[in-house]
Amino acid sequence: MKRAFHALLLSGLALGASLAGSALIADPQDPPAFPSDAQLRARYALPTSHFVTIGGETVHYSDEGTGPAILLLHGSYASLRQWDDWAKELRKSYRVIRFDKSPAGLSGPSPTGDYTVAHQIAEIDALMDKLGIDRFVIVGTSSAGLPAAAYAAARPQRTKAVILANIAAGKISFDLSTMPQALRDAVADDAKHPSWHSEEFWKQIMLANVVDKTVVTPALVTRWTDLNQRALRDPDIGTKAAAASDFSRTPDDLAKITAPTLLLWSDQDHETSFETHGVKAFNLLATKDKTLTVVPDCGHMMPLDCPARSLERVLPFLKRISAR
Repeated sequence: MKRAFHALLLSGLALGASLAGSALIADPQDPPAFPSDAQLRARYALPTSHFVTIGGETVHYSDEGTGPAILLLHGSYASLRQWDDWAKELRKSYRVIRFDKSPAGLSGPSPTGDYTVAHQIAEIDALMDKLGIDRFVIVGTSSAGLPAAAYAAARPQRTKAVILANIAAGKISFDLSTMPQALRDAVADDAKHPSWHSEEFWKQIMLANVVDKTVVTPALVTRWTDLNQRALRDPDIGTKAAAASDFSRTPDDLAKITAPTLLLWSDQDHETSFETHGVKAFNLLATKDKTLTVVPDCGHMMPLDCPARSLERVLPFLKRISAR
């Protein structure tokens, strides 16, 4: 369980890593009553939400705005709602696509238990084909750097540009003892009921990954709790999703990216630090059109923590790329 919880605390690790460990221990406490999928859709789907079946898997996506296309990929334990603030601004000039990466949010689970990078690449292709989008900018934050970099490396003809924020540029390590006491207490309490996670647990996870604590509202904590319980219904989901994520492949993918690339790094990212991962990612990139910029006063969960400051760095890059 200790290893599983360490994985959970890293937003850069695969969704489900902790869920896999949870299934190994009998739960002495009955889980609370969590909402059904129908209730979750009613609560958390957006006016721009759509549901489509791709390879037998339900995919929840949002499509808004007009102009050059941008695909936003969310990080671990989050959903497409992680990009709400970015999307609100970007849709003024761009067509913004975002989807829940199964088994997160309102997508999935995979009927075949396939959460591999190859599956994610095929899913992106299928979704963008359905929407009639040939070329687009791909954006990935945190653990989404894994499929985003892999896609850009494998599909140069479809990748107009790449934006990566606080990604893992290789294997990652983490020490729970360095984290705030409130988070350590929440983890200890959570171990008493391994088949479900409390709102306090998710609250402390988010607080540890942001500088602006006011963004972690009660409504956000409830949404994270509700949506993350979906994967806990099937213990195998966590195991398979965790096994499919291997950040050791990302250096090779970065070295194959030839599209213009913007790297964004938070100055207070304690999960995938600038010194360890940011500089490494920049040096690995094959493209000659690459920029690495630091966003001040921001934590690991960049789209949630500092959307305005991070977009200040993104918009000039997008304007330049779109002019081509």
